[in-house]
Amino acid sequence: MDELSPHDIYIRLTDPSGKHPTVINEHRIWNSQRFLASLKEQYQGGQIKPGDLRVVEVVNREDYLATKRRGPKQ
Repeated sequence: MDELSPHDIYIRLTDPSGKHPTVINEHRIWNSQRFLASLKEQYQGGQIKPGDLRVVEVVNREDYLATKRRGPKQ
C-alpha cells in the first residue's frame, strides 16, 4: 500500500496499570508512520504523567469489530 494514500488503521490503547479499560479506535490516516509516532509521543512520551501512560498497538479490523460487537465493558 502506498504510504501516502488514505487508509484506515486500528489502534489499541492499553493502560499498563489496569485502571482504565482497553480501547480500540479506528482512524482514517494518510501517513501511518507519522500518525504512530504522534500517538506514541502523546501516550508514551517523556512528558507523560504515569496515570496517562498507554501502550499503543496496531491491530486488525477483526479485533476492532469484535470489540464493537461485545460493547463497552461495564
